[in-house]
Amino acid sequence: MAIEFNAERVFDVRGLALAAKEWGRPGSLPVIALHGWLDNAASFDRLLSHMTDVHVLAIDSAGHGMSDFRSPDSGYDIWQDIADVLAIADQMGWDQFTLIGHSRGAIIAALTSGTAPQRIRHLAMIDGHVPVPVENHNAARQMAKSIRDQRRFGASSPSFFPSFERAVAARADGFLALENDAAAVLAERGVRQSDRGFYWHNDQRLKAATTIKLTREHIESFLTAIEAPTLLIHAQDSVFTADDQQTELFAWITRLKVLDLPGSHHLHMERQSLEVAQAIQAFFR
Repeated sequence: MAIEFNAERVFDVRGLALAAKEWGRPGSLPVIALHGWLDNAASFDRLLSHMTDVHVLAIDSAGHGMSDFRSPDSGYDIWQDIADVLAIADQMGWDQFTLIGHSRGAIIAALTSGTAPQRIRHLAMIDGHVPVPVENHNAARQMAKSIRDQRRFGASSPSFFPSFERAVAARADGFLALENDAAAVLAERGVRQSDRGFYWHNDQRLKAATTIKLTREHIESFLTAIEAPTLLIHAQDSVFTADDQQTELFAWITRLKVLDLPGSHHLHMERQSLEVAQAIQAFFR
């Protein structure tokens, strides 16, 4: 029998309230699910409704969904999310657990798996990609861009829409387009209303450039440290192409299995959700 949604959860992580959707029952395989950039925990609703024998926390990463925004003196460098994931696992009492990540969440899941390899039982990445490595000599330029972006986006407002439906349509037709029904699921959790209209409740600073990008040596250090069996599901119609560089970088994961499935970047939320769920479920066994 497929698992069901249990409850909303909130975790206090270094003073931030991080929200999560809990699925399944304690005693089953413990799983933390990490959504993509500007999505939220509801991105796993359709996928998880097809799965069995798992106890899942689908987290709203900081700055997304129902979770707090990071403080004005902080930002959204991806390694902060690694600490958040491990802190939530600690609060659940999970010494070992499995990770499912989509897009940006897949990057976080991979870096977490390299940071704490003894704690991760399985790693499943849905249309994930390895951060493009940079050269050391670009560090100063990257830092300058990040500071400019933090100021710019920290002072900016979200886009406002005259109706909930228009907010959904804007997301469906965005850079990473997805089916309207899938966008509506995200909107139920992520859209708010004010006197100016409807808007997506994401921290605008998520659009800022990261402070420091990883070099090839950094990425090698993380990926070669991963011990867990790893599944990479690649969407055949993804905007993220599996080029030679990505193939070379992923090869550092020693226990990697790659599976190509039909669909676009959000295939786990769309018509292919059952096929994605079956692939992940078989991998866990």
